[in-house]
Amino acid sequence: MKLTLNGQARALENGVSLSDLLASLQLAEKLVLVELNGQPVARLDFPNTALNEGDIVEVVRMVAGG
Repeated sequence: MKLTLNGQARALENGVSLSDLLASLQLAEKLVLVELNGQPVARLDFPNTALNEGDIVEVVRMVAGG
């Protein structure tokens, strides 16, 4: 299946969850904010959120600074 991740086309296997995607990107779930098709996704919903053909995913890493 194909989707858009942070503005770039990406091919994934069918049946991939949001958690699977983040793991493949080596991103810790607690350190990112995710928007799926323009709607924010709660961190607790990552494992149960299936990705589908044509989805638009935006992942933003949280960083500390000072």
